[in-house]
Amino acid sequence: MNLSRLPIPTFASMAYKWRLARLYLADRWTRRRYRRINEADLVGKRRSDTVFVFGTGASLLDVTAAQWAAIARHDVVSFREFHRQSFVRVDYHVTGEIDDVDDYARSLRDNPLYADCLYLIQEGWRAERGNELVGRGLLPAGTRMMRYHRRARGVYAPPSRNFGDGIVHGYGSICGVTNICLLLGWKHIVLCGIDLYDHRHFYMPPDTTRAVEKDGLTYSDPYVTARPIVDLIGDWADLVRPEGVRIETWNPKSMLAARIPAFDRTILTS
Repeated sequence: MNLSRLPIPTFASMAYKWRLARLYLADRWTRRRYRRINEADLVGKRRSDTVFVFGTGASLLDVTAAQWAAIARHDVVSFREFHRQSFVRVDYHVTGEIDDVDDYARSLRDNPLYADCLYLIQEGWRAERGNELVGRGLLPAGTRMMRYHRRARGVYAPPSRNFGDGIVHGYGSICGVTNICLLLGWKHIVLCGIDLYDHRHFYMPPDTTRAVEKDGLTYSDPYVTARPIVDLIGDWADLVRPEGVRIETWNPKSMLAARIPAFDRTILTS
């Protein structure tokens, strides 16, 4: 064996691995503080065959009060920073990437629209933020949660057909959340606030770039992975259509509209 070819661990890499280990162990110890639920519990909470899935695109500012009230008659799933809203009751929240874990947890705790929410939180050795959220006990004691594993990050894959195989992350969080919705059996999945054509967000002032964006990205830039997201979601929609499942976009201007139909909003008032 040529020892000179072996990678030499740096202090930074060792420190990061130690952080992952500490958070993983903290999660294992602290999760007893919470109420563990399973797939049957998640399915049992459903009130409709239709689910509205919410990201954070600025197009959500155009949703009317009457439309929000009609949406609330169905199931609502949120992810990322949608918890900064005051629009609609949320039934399920999916946690993966988190920018500021303390601020994130505080917003979830303080938002009454999440009072009866079920959480799906990523777990595993590399689920840094999910492990920190649980390991530090940042959600209220007794919060009902199911943990999930993620796979196929940054690559193309068909949706998982059971939780045991892991949730396909694909090219972004919306892919994983859509996979979860397919597993929980909704027949009509409406993707809302997934604009992709820019980085504007409903909870920020117009034409403002978030401090956490990657270097060089501004509020007016499309998502770097927008095209592969559109292709993956479009292929999934084609795959499940013969099974009686529809995947649609709320925003007809979203880049997703190149592959999936726009939701017929008149259904909400019929």
